[in-house]
Amino acid sequence: MTRRTLRLEGLEAREVPAAVGALDPSFGTAGIVTTTFGGVDAAAAVAVQADGKIVVAGSTSVGNDFAVARYNPDGSLDTTFAGDGTATVDFGFAADDEQATALAVQDDGKIVVVGTATFAGDQDFVVARLTADGTLDPSFSVDGRARFDFAGGGTDNDLAYGVAIQGSGPGRTIVVVGTTDQTGSLLGTNIGVVRFTDAGAVASSQDVTLGGDEEGRAVVIDAAGRIVVVGHTDAGGGIIPGNLGVVRLQADGVTLDTGFDGDGRLVVDIGGGNDEAAGVAIDSNDRIVVAGTVVGAGSNFVLTRRNADGSPDTSFSGDGEAVFNLGGVDTARGVAVLPDGRIVVVGTTTAGAAPDDFAVLRLTAAGDPDTSFSADGRVFVDAGGDDEAAGVAVDRNGRVVVAGRTSVLNNFAVARLIGSVEKGEAVAAGGAAGATAALFEPDAAGALPAASAAVAAFGASTANARTAVADVNGDGFDDTILATGPGVPLRVAVVSGADDTTLLVAPFAPFAGSEDFAGGGFVSAGDFDLDGRAEFVVTPDVSGGPRVTVFARAADGTPAVRANFFGIDDAAFRGGARTAVGDVDGDGVPDLTVTAGFGGGPRAALFDGATVLGGTPTRLVNDFFAFGGSDAANLRNGAFVAAGDVDGDGFADLVFGGGPGGAPRVLALGGALLAAGNVGGAQAAPLLNFFVAGNDADRGGVRVAVSDLDGDHRADVLAGSGENRPAVLRAYLGANVSGSAEPATFQDVSLFGGLVLTGGVFVG
Repeated sequence: MTRRTLRLEGLEAREVPAAVGALDPSFGTAGIVTTTFGGVDAAAAVAVQADGKIVVAGSTSVGNDFAVARYNPDGSLDTTFAGDGTATVDFGFAADDEQATALAVQDDGKIVVVGTATFAGDQDFVVARLTADGTLDPSFSVDGRARFDFAGGGTDNDLAYGVAIQGSGPGRTIVVVGTTDQTGSLLGTNIGVVRFTDAGAVASSQDVTLGGDEEGRAVVIDAAGRIVVVGHTDAGGGIIPGNLGVVRLQADGVTLDTGFDGDGRLVVDIGGGNDEAAGVAIDSNDRIVVAGTVVGAGSNFVLTRRNADGSPDTSFSGDGEAVFNLGGVDTARGVAVLPDGRIVVVGTTTAGAAPDDFAVLRLTAAGDPDTSFSADGRVFVDAGGDDEAAGVAVDRNGRVVVAGRTSVLNNFAVARLIGSVEKGEAVAAGGAAGATAALFEPDAAGALPAASAAVAAFGASTANARTAVADVNGDGFDDTILATGPGVPLRVAVVSGADDTTLLVAPFAPFAGSEDFAGGGFVSAGDFDLDGRAEFVVTPDVSGGPRVTVFARAADGTPAVRANFFGIDDAAFRGGARTAVGDVDGDGVPDLTVTAGFGGGPRAALFDGATVLGGTPTRLVNDFFAFGGSDAANLRNGAFVAAGDVDGDGFADLVFGGGPGGAPRVLALGGALLAAGNVGGAQAAPLLNFFVAGNDADRGGVRVAVSDLDGDHRADVLAGSGENRPAVLRAYLGANVSGSAEPATFQDVSLFGGLVLTGGVFVG
């Protein structure tokens, strides 16, 4: 039983899931969102952040400024961005006609928008960098804005069209490409490439000719850090003097890479027409995919796929080139490549229901129309008027996000289409002797099957297992993280989700110097550094201190310590700790919650995920008691905790379960209020507050977890039975949460043959 993380997450009724290729009903209104900045507004580019939020950049006639919007995964404007989800950028009193053309999101969440501005008749490249909250970043070129003029002044015409981020961390550079005409005559144009440092200084600049007049249109960075620029040129002959042009530079942005077609430059004539490039992407095999438009007898999408040396990839459409007539006047504007090699091209067509519609074409890796996307691989989207697509992004769940403009009120228009078969997240539960986990794969409606697969890592053991599920090695499969319970020396291991057997991390003692510690442990997991590989968090159970250690899997399969600190400010406390990982403050980075274990009150500490790795983590709010009132004083076996977005507002909520000795109370507090420091407000208006099955007399406590079982981008709540109770897992879908009372609809799954478990069920 395998489980890939590539899945859809929509809010539609799961009994009849939306079809692949259809507009995603969980996004905006029937899959479409429009946004106004108050003038004539047009989106030019789109990107999807690691947290699923969508960033769109373009221009508005109000002030002739850059315009940027950020949306939550459900299509609502993200009010943590510039207050209302929208921001504009003006490049100063001397600048006018500022047109944004491309954007990129850095690994630290900062947003880079590039385009062109006119300064007293001189058109120049301009770059703006925004912080994650939508304000100009003062660490970039003093005030968040930079300008570059190839001629150093005068009235030359430098037009920026593409951007890519080269490298990561403070050593990254921002690569901007476009067209430069240093004569100011619109003749003799070259491809222009500029690299800015992370601080906004110019690292290098270069203009490249292919032997004629050229325009640079898009850029991508390959696995070796080389810069691949695509555009078009009138060099190379052909019936009509317009051909695709591809340039590859070394990482320095100056030196042509002679390993690409001999001299770093390539001219391609497809179909004998006027070929204009629109976008470029690189697939997992280092092949370069160029998309554009060929204008001859008609106007059609055109693609070529080239091997890393520049030669045609004959596994694509027979000769590495293809032309697609969508049935009208078709103009391509962007391209993306999926992890499995399939290709998505977007643009505009006159073949749809309106005079102009968004056009989406998906191809197989072999270059054929992908009939799993639609009968002929193509989908047209009518956003309500004359609609022009400008950019495409594919999110980690396979959904296709298209941005552009619609003539209806001249707004930004964003559409999201279903991209793959819908699938929820797997769940692992432990608690029985033998240290094995029961692994459940939900169906499309979010229901857990009666039968489960067994996942083991420790051989014969008398202990139980505690579990978490996350993609630890970045292969697209959710892996199972296991820790042993009390009674044996604590060991932690990771089992591959690709086959549920292979050990990705062999059993190891997580706490140096305490290899014989036999009090058991807890695990949770999340991707703190947003590199596509989850870190896993280990804490001790009973008789252990409040130690929190964060591990990552190294390339050789060994565990590497990324953080190590006390989660509760009491080094003498010996009741252990429990943790949960989720983005409580909505900044795109998962945060870490730590609660006290046995002997402690229901105390919780909430740490900013951006500060967890490497140093001393910073608290988002002061420590608080999860359960207020008399429970804060009377409960002395801590609380269990999980983190996930129960109400679908883009903030992970904290779900607490009563510890042993307490009733099986489930309490969910809103993450937005907690992140704002309003703990009292969150407790006064809990999202959930009930006793499982209404049983307030039980004293076995309840273990809690969250998982998106039905793929609707809302956290579903899982409750494991407490101490000395028959092993049962109860699942509540987030879609059924209405008010704080126990949802009337739930599913009970018997575990381990219904054994009475002394330690209860542990679910993750």
